[in-house]
Amino acid sequence: MVLTTILILLTPFLIYVLLMPLELGIDSYTGRYYLRLGFLARLSLEKDPLELLRLHLRVLSLNFYWRPSEIRAWGRQKKQSKVETKGEKKSRMTLTQVRRILSSFRVKTLSLEIDTGNPVLNARLMPLSYMFGRRIGDIGINFRNRNFILLHVVSRPINILKAFINPKN
Repeated sequence: MVLTTILILLTPFLIYVLLMPLELGIDSYTGRYYLRLGFLARLSLEKDPLELLRLHLRVLSLNFYWRPSEIRAWGRQKKQSKVETKGEKKSRMTLTQVRRILSSFRVKTLSLEIDTGNPVLNARLMPLSYMFGRRIGDIGINFRNRNFILLHVVSRPINILKAFINPKN
């Protein structure tokens, strides 16, 4: 009875976790950089008055903050000696697996604005931005000394899991 109740409660949660959107957002114009896991969690980079930046992790309604110096201190606290075991082989990802995982992500928004600082080079890059800009995204060359990128990439954990499991795709 207890086991069936737990399974009934966990099944919708597991289905949501597999189907929730996994989003990566980069907006250098406004300074927002984040990785979001549906409504469950969000990891973002923020400006910090003490250091250059800090990590802000929000899980449901709980907020956690870390600075890079604190994260480096975590690795120094414990040093364990490596115990070598014979017969175990480290599994590494092949290039085809990496390609399949990257192809599971979909680019929703891509906007890129570039200024090289050289007006002649900017003028030479202008026709290329018009040729490739419409196929790839919104790519522009400006003469205002402004560089920024807006990238929004979305995938689902079920698609990433499928890329690991399926040998052909």
